Amino acid sequence: ARKRRRKLAGGGGAGGKRYTEGWVEFENKKDARLIGERLNNTPITNHKRSVHYGDLWNVKYLRKFKWEHLTEKVAYERRIREQKMRIELMQARRENAAYAEKVEQGMVLDRIEERRKKRGKSDNGSAKDGNKKKERRFRQTSTMEESTSGPAKKAVLGSLV
Repeated sequence: ARKRRRKLAGGGGAGGKRYTEGWVEFENKKDARLIGERLNNTPITNHKRSVHYGDLWNVKYLRKFKWEHLTEKVAYERRIREQKMRIELMQARRENAAYAEKVEQGMVLDRIEERRKKRGKSDNGSAKDGNKKKERRFRQTSTMEESTSGPAKKAVLGSLV
């Protein structure tokens, strides 16, 4: 019977623990305070075979706290969680779309490259040029040389100093 229980419990340990926090509503404020004081920091059970043996109650009486406050808080937290999930999904969709677009661009460029290679094979003279990638050139502005002296150079240097 022990083996069967252990197998059902998932190998023993703290498998039975499901709740980390909870709330209790009392009709009478006096009873709530008394139970809060008496249960706080006491063991949940004294039976050694219980899953909750060694666990302690942590009970607090919350002054001026209404049940509506709790439901509002839970609803607010749920809305925030849903909003975060929505934002994460949107971000994942954006990243996925960007990746798909890059893959498509790569495939288009590969097809263009293949066509150029085919064209290069049919034209004997241009086969050598088809293997090279296009070299891009950028125009760069020339620098002021030290030998150049004039009012423009003095004006520029004078404003920096």
